[in-house]
Amino acid sequence: MMKRLELLLIIFAMIVGQELSAQTKEYCVHCNMIIGDDLHKAQAVLEGKNLDFDAIECLFNFLKKEADLTEMKVIDYTSGEYADAISSYYLKSKGIPSPMGANLSAFKSKNEAEKMKVLKGGEIYNWDQLKKRFEESDFGDINGDHHHQHSRPDSHAPIGVMGDHLHHKGGLMLSFRYMGMNMNGLRDKGGMVDDEKIYDDYMVAPQSMDMHMYMIGVMYAPTDRLTLMAMQNIVENNMNLNARMRMMMNMGSQMGGMMNGMMETRTMEREFSTSSNGFGDLKLSALVGLVQKKNSSLHLNSTVSFPLGSIKEKGDTPMNEDIKLPYKMQLGSGTYDYSFGATYKRIYNKFSLGCQLIGTLRTGKNTERYRLGNYAIGNLWGAYLLSKKFSLSARVQGAIEDKIQGSDPDLNPMMATPANPNNYGGEYLRSFLGVNFAFNEGSYWSRFRLGAEAGVPLAQEVNGYQMNEEYSFTLGLKYSIL
Repeated sequence: MMKRLELLLIIFAMIVGQELSAQTKEYCVHCNMIIGDDLHKAQAVLEGKNLDFDAIECLFNFLKKEADLTEMKVIDYTSGEYADAISSYYLKSKGIPSPMGANLSAFKSKNEAEKMKVLKGGEIYNWDQLKKRFEESDFGDINGDHHHQHSRPDSHAPIGVMGDHLHHKGGLMLSFRYMGMNMNGLRDKGGMVDDEKIYDDYMVAPQSMDMHMYMIGVMYAPTDRLTLMAMQNIVENNMNLNARMRMMMNMGSQMGGMMNGMMETRTMEREFSTSSNGFGDLKLSALVGLVQKKNSSLHLNSTVSFPLGSIKEKGDTPMNEDIKLPYKMQLGSGTYDYSFGATYKRIYNKFSLGCQLIGTLRTGKNTERYRLGNYAIGNLWGAYLLSKKFSLSARVQGAIEDKIQGSDPDLNPMMATPANPNNYGGEYLRSFLGVNFAFNEGSYWSRFRLGAEAGVPLAQEVNGYQMNEEYSFTLGLKYSIL
């Protein structure tokens, strides 16, 4: 398991290193792409500040929002030197691709433009004609192309991944997710174990557990490189258990008094269930953009978890009424927890890739004298674009979790496996398949996104005795207000 997680970490570090190394290069002020094509770049001045563009189409589209540009220059395709943009001529030809897809090249003279047209084909424009084309339509508009990329169903991570994307300045989005997990039977590091083995050390053996979580989220972007997020969970836990109790029976009373005074120890089993529900911990997050380009992005994830979830839930058992429920049945951690990590995504023509690493640190012990284990989770996913509306995704998740530190004095660790703090934490590997759906651009419904994902465990190397994960699933709806 450790080797799998180490491999995921190495892959993530290589990708991040590659993206960060690109920060030393020049970027286009319009599309934020690296300027790497010396025959199509452009320059201008705005309020005394020099601006660089990676393509002629970016210069023209920038003019739509900033009309006060001066000293505009474009590269003469023939000589490779800068020429005045207003007096130049422009050839739009598929035979000479430009960085952002408009296929525009500049020429200092009309004669040179016509010579190239003979060789490559296309259409020639002067400055005024080309500017009018851009003003009247999305002619070569990288903003429109970028919006299309962002609106693709696979531009967001699978619905089970949180904090995967930033919004543009002023962006506001609401989300709702439902996550369910089913666990059945008990296991240790060696695999599944039967109840007889559990009864050697405990009175109670859990049989199955269902966990349900309803997650309400809000995301708002005060700037292009900062998105704030709040997430409040409502948690519902249900556990079915078997208790094996040894009872002293008066055999005389059982036989009409004929053997009065004879006692016998009998073993009795009883099925019962416990449940808990209510608000979980509140999470406030900040996503900070490091790299934002047309087809790729890298941002930092940071989260503070506030202990709003109850850690004093109680229930009835065959042994006692209104007794403290085990750690797994509580609704929160009881501590302020801090999470740090990073997320990287890249979009290609028909598919996208992403990875995310997040580590969480618990702080101190809670009011019940224990602290849940620190943990780290790594996600690696890919999605394939089936159509403008649908994408399919596959995801692998690796997780490491520590044991619980300390113990709740109200819990008897010998009563049931979930009441023993040594029966928590381990190493886990899970796989998921999902689907994302986005409505057509331009309609009111394009503000909505739908997602679904289902997963099963690939490996569970647990500490002590723990419930066996069988499957989980997540359904989600996102609504972009702005």
